[in-house]
Amino acid sequence: MRPVPRTLVAWVKCMIRRVTLPGVGFQSSCIGFGCASLGSRISPRQGLQALERAYDTGVTWYDVAPAYGAGEAEGLIGQFIANKRDKVIVCTKVGLAPPNRNSLMKAIYTVARPAAAMAKGLRKAFRKMPSTRNQKMELTADLIETSMTRSLTRLKSDYVDVFALHDPDPAEVTRHEVLMALEKLVTSGKARSLSVAGKAPACLAGAPLLPYGIFQTADDPADNVLERLRAAAGRPIGTVTHSVLGIDGMRDRFIEKILVHAGAQKRMARAGYEGAVEKMAAELLLDRAFASNPDGVVLMSMFAERHLAANVLRASLDTKPETLSLVRDILSPSL
Repeated sequence: MRPVPRTLVAWVKCMIRRVTLPGVGFQSSCIGFGCASLGSRISPRQGLQALERAYDTGVTWYDVAPAYGAGEAEGLIGQFIANKRDKVIVCTKVGLAPPNRNSLMKAIYTVARPAAAMAKGLRKAFRKMPSTRNQKMELTADLIETSMTRSLTRLKSDYVDVFALHDPDPAEVTRHEVLMALEKLVTSGKARSLSVAGKAPACLAGAPLLPYGIFQTADDPADNVLERLRAAAGRPIGTVTHSVLGIDGMRDRFIEKILVHAGAQKRMARAGYEGAVEKMAAELLLDRAFASNPDGVVLMSMFAERHLAANVLRASLDTKPETLSLVRDILSPSL
């Protein structure tokens, strides 16, 4: 694998757009690295190389959790940040545990990893297996304290920048025991900021509560969850979005709309999108994600060099508010 030339790295670092998250003041790259498959589908060696590439191009936000990478991701992030802790923002979470695997299953997964990385169908089959599913844990004060202690050990750090409830139920977000345990982490210096990372109902339940400064949720073009979050909070909040290519098959439906209707293709061409329809769709959806969250962070998986290059290029551009209406119109039932 050829390293990125240093002159190109310096140029890209100057290009990538920076944001200051409202309410918490964190300065970050507008794009963050989602590490869900670090250590599982992505091998440790490949993962560490990808993390370093992203850092060299100016990516400073890294999203991880105890469950990610079948339990391996936090330890790899710990290796990655060893000599750059004060230069990156690390978000980890509590609430999901990695799947239980015996030694045989781990060996099978390791052997099958190269094929799974290449075959979309095989990846889907792996995700459906019970041995690859994360386990939901009830949020308690003891769990929160224990999870933080273990995360810090794996990360080889004495603090995390963002500590998030991972896919919580709305009732857990507002539970007094949970709030007190989270505030204790901030008071002790183990967490700089608190977050809810989950579905819209859980984020909306936590929005009015002051302990939470950052909300992380799927960026669904068919929804206006960020607007609802800001309204519910009634104060400046940081927002982190993911799943920008859509959920529940939305990307495929989006591409189908573009292919069927010449008017959609013409509008995209006038807006500067060209090439294969899959490329055009991905670029437009990512631009829309940046436009809907102009002061926040958009999470993407960037383990492949081509994905990193494409994502960083979009992250270097000014936000395009017109992409919001363009995507909405393309998805309109009347089109």
